[in-house]
Amino acid sequence: MMLPKRYFLLFLAAFLLCGGAASKSALYDASPQPANLACRITGHYSNHSACLSPAAFRSFVSLDRHQPNGRLSKGKFLVASRQIRDPRFQETVILLIQHDLNGTVGLVVNRPTTVRLSDFFPEIKEGQGSEHFTYIGGPVGMTQVLLLIHVEKKLEGSQWIFDDVYVSSSKAVLEQLIEIPAGETKFRAYAGYAGWGSGQLEQEIARGDWHVAQADAKTIFIKPPAEIWPDLIRKTEMIRVESASERIPRSLVAGLASEYD
Repeated sequence: MMLPKRYFLLFLAAFLLCGGAASKSALYDASPQPANLACRITGHYSNHSACLSPAAFRSFVSLDRHQPNGRLSKGKFLVASRQIRDPRFQETVILLIQHDLNGTVGLVVNRPTTVRLSDFFPEIKEGQGSEHFTYIGGPVGMTQVLLLIHVEKKLEGSQWIFDDVYVSSSKAVLEQLIEIPAGETKFRAYAGYAGWGSGQLEQEIARGDWHVAQADAKTIFIKPPAEIWPDLIRKTEMIRVESASERIPRSLVAGLASEYD
């Protein structure tokens, strides 16, 4: 389903206020844009009207491909390092939902907006006090919506990411989620996504732009968004320091210590 134009423009304005002005980077920007990535991820090839995105012919992502390495895979967090100055990604945490030989796709999990999900989809009725606010998932494909769901049992029309976390683009799944009593499941809605072509993310990690960490549901669905990046950057930097210290030869450490005895 394509987002109503007036709400898409509002959402785009919110993104630009977060620093999303166009600039050259390693961000994947294929032509034609893979507008139906959401449908592709969840397997809705024949019924695009059931997806929370506009129809298109194909996506650059195929979920059936082999994961090229274990360090980068779906279910991992990318934690922006302090050296990133691109305002689109500065102090962001991205959940990888796909990584294969063709490229990488992720959702920024710590950039909420004040736009309600019901603003995008007026036919979705939410009770007062139970409204869901949308997140900026990334600067690519912002006319489509992806859902991250935390539920014990997989819902039809969703794809497993890690543990009890799934991704979906199905309108039927969204309608089902709205009807589920509070407490039985949690979900977040993201407009747009972040993407990299083959090998681009590896290059950015090699130059120190990103730290890689195992994702967890609590960070995505419970932790206040403003606390996500500060907590993870502190933890990942601490791990890097400890890892570096373990690589220092013991003889060198002993020699330095003896100089101060």
